[in-house]
Amino acid sequence: MKKEKELKQRVLAYVQEADEELLHLIAEVAETYKKQKKGDWWDKLSEIEKAAIQKGLEDANNDKVLANEDVMRMFKKWH
Repeated sequence: MKKEKELKQRVLAYVQEADEELLHLIAEVAETYKKQKKGDWWDKLSEIEKAAIQKGLEDANNDKVLANEDVMRMFKKWH
Protein backbone atom coordinates (compact mmCIF):
# COMPACT_ATOMS: atom_id res chain seq x y z
CA MET A 1 0.00 0.00 0.00
CA LYS A 2 2.88 2.35 0.75
CA LYS A 3 4.34 1.82 -2.72
CA GLU A 4 0.96 2.58 -4.31
CA LYS A 5 0.71 5.86 -2.39
CA GLU A 6 4.24 6.84 -3.40
CA LEU A 7 3.49 6.01 -7.01
CA LYS A 8 0.32 8.12 -6.95
CA GLN A 9 2.32 11.03 -5.53
CA ARG A 10 4.90 10.67 -8.32
CA VAL A 11 2.19 10.59 -10.98
CA LEU A 12 0.47 13.62 -9.47
CA ALA A 13 3.77 15.50 -9.48
CA TYR A 14 4.18 14.72 -13.20
CA VAL A 15 0.64 15.93 -13.87
CA GLN A 16 1.14 19.14 -11.93
CA GLU A 17 4.30 19.98 -13.88
CA ALA A 18 3.07 18.76 -17.26
CA ASP A 19 2.55 20.89 -20.32
CA GLU A 20 -0.53 20.42 -22.51
CA GLU A 21 1.14 17.82 -24.73
CA LEU A 22 2.08 15.62 -21.78
CA LEU A 23 -1.39 16.01 -20.26
CA HIS A 24 -2.94 14.74 -23.49
CA LEU A 25 -0.55 11.79 -23.50
CA ILE A 26 -1.28 10.93 -19.87
CA ALA A 27 -5.03 11.14 -20.51
CA GLU A 28 -4.72 8.91 -23.57
CA VAL A 29 -2.75 6.29 -21.66
CA ALA A 30 -5.25 6.33 -18.79
CA GLU A 31 -8.24 6.02 -21.15
CA THR A 32 -6.62 3.17 -23.08
CA TYR A 33 -5.83 1.35 -19.83
CA LYS A 34 -9.41 1.82 -18.60
CA LYS A 35 -10.85 0.44 -21.85
CA GLN A 36 -8.52 -2.58 -21.77
CA LYS A 37 -9.34 -3.30 -18.14
CA LYS A 38 -13.07 -3.03 -18.84
CA GLY A 39 -12.74 -5.41 -21.75
CA ASP A 40 -14.16 -5.52 -25.21
CA TRP A 41 -17.74 -6.75 -25.57
CA TRP A 42 -16.59 -9.10 -28.34
CA ASP A 43 -14.39 -10.98 -25.89
CA LYS A 44 -17.40 -11.63 -23.68
CA LEU A 45 -19.35 -13.43 -26.42
CA SER A 46 -19.49 -17.19 -26.73
CA GLU A 47 -17.99 -18.87 -29.79
CA ILE A 48 -21.51 -19.62 -31.05
CA GLU A 49 -22.48 -15.95 -30.80
CA LYS A 50 -19.29 -14.88 -32.57
CA ALA A 51 -19.90 -17.41 -35.35
CA ALA A 52 -23.48 -16.17 -35.81
CA ILE A 53 -22.31 -12.58 -36.09
CA GLN A 54 -19.57 -13.54 -38.56
CA LYS A 55 -22.12 -15.45 -40.66
CA GLY A 56 -24.44 -12.44 -40.64
CA LEU A 57 -21.61 -10.16 -41.76
CA GLU A 58 -20.66 -12.57 -44.54
CA ASP A 59 -24.28 -12.73 -45.69
CA ALA A 60 -24.56 -8.94 -45.67
CA ASN A 61 -21.30 -8.56 -47.60
CA ASN A 62 -22.59 -11.07 -50.19
CA ASP A 63 -25.98 -9.34 -50.50
CA LYS A 64 -27.74 -12.33 -48.93
CA VAL A 65 -30.14 -10.14 -46.97
CA LEU A 66 -33.81 -9.23 -47.06
CA ALA A 67 -35.35 -5.86 -46.40
CA ASN A 68 -37.25 -5.59 -43.13
CA GLU A 69 -40.47 -4.92 -45.05
CA ASP A 70 -40.10 -8.19 -46.95
CA VAL A 71 -39.53 -10.18 -43.79
CA MET A 72 -42.50 -8.55 -42.08
CA ARG A 73 -44.71 -9.42 -45.08
CA MET A 74 -43.55 -13.04 -44.94
CA PHE A 75 -44.39 -13.36 -41.24
CA LYS A 76 -47.48 -11.15 -41.20
CA LYS A 77 -49.73 -14.09 -40.52
CA TRP A 78 -48.09 -14.54 -37.08
CA HIS A 79 -48.51 -10.88 -36.08
